[in-house]
Amino acid sequence: MLEHITNQVDELGGVRSQYDIDVDLRDFLKKTDWYVIRESETGVAMPEEIKAQREFARSQIQTPSLK
Repeated sequence: MLEHITNQVDELGGVRSQYDIDVDLRDFLKKTDWYVIRESETGVAMPEEIKAQREFARSQIQTPSLK
């Protein structure tokens, strides 16, 4: 699922910067944060696929957050 995010080449053939890739990966993490919160608050387990994708996304982020 995250392969389209981590591609170094965009759909027009241009090169994507690592910063842009990291922004997209952080966006994915934000969109799936609710799984983490649900698991913490209710004990309902996060799907293993989502857990693996979140771990992969975190491992691929290379630029520091600008917050």
